[in-house]
Amino acid sequence: MKPFFNLGCALVAWNELCRVARGGDSDPQTTRPGFCQGRHNRQFVYAESPRLLTPYHGLLLEPLWLLDTRRDGRWQLVATALGHSLNLRLQTLLRAWMPAIPQVAEPAPGIVRLRLVVPGIDAGPTPGRPIDGQSPLVRGIAPYLEQVASVAQFEDSRDGHLLGGVVNLQSAASHPAGVRGEDWQDLLGCDWQQLLQFKIAGRAAG
Repeated sequence: MKPFFNLGCALVAWNELCRVARGGDSDPQTTRPGFCQGRHNRQFVYAESPRLLTPYHGLLLEPLWLLDTRRDGRWQLVATALGHSLNLRLQTLLRAWMPAIPQVAEPAPGIVRLRLVVPGIDAGPTPGRPIDGQSPLVRGIAPYLEQVASVAQFEDSRDGHLLGGVVNLQSAASHPAGVRGEDWQDLLGCDWQQLLQFKIAGRAAG
C-alpha cells in the first residue's frame, strides 16, 4: 500500500477519535498533529510525544472505544463499559508489560490519560456514537477506516492537553510489543491490537 494512502488512513482515524474526545470541536492543533513513521511502515506516531511525555509518571486508562459499523452501514465509535472484558484484559496486560508506569484511578499531576480505539469486535448493548457527518471524507471513509488496527491518544489527565499518540494500520506481519516495556517510548510505539491478542473478523464496508 502506498505511503500517502497509509498516512491518509492515519489522519482520518486520528481526526475521528479527536472529534469524540473533544465533543465535536475541530481545533486543528489537536485534530491534525504532525505524524512521523513509527517502528514499522504501518505505524504513525505523533512526532513530539517523546519530549512532551518525559515529566509524566503514571497512566489513567479510559474504557476502550470500538470502531465498527451500524446496521445501516455507517461507521460509529462505541464506548465500552469499565468492566468490559477487554478493559480488564488491557489493565492486566499493561501491568505485566509496563511495570515501570503504574496505573492510577484518578486524574492527578504527572498522570497521562490514555484513550484507545480498536475495531471490529462485539461491544455489547452500549450505544454507539456515529462518525461526524460533516467530515470531508465521510462519503469515501470506509477504505481508510477499514485499514485501522488501533488509535491511541495521550493527554494530560487534568487539563486534557494533547501529549501525543499513535495510529497502527492493519498488517499481515506481527509486531509484538516485546517481553517488557520500560518507558513512554515503548508505550507510544505499542501495537495495541497485537498486545490485546485478538484478530479482526471481516467487517462490512461503510
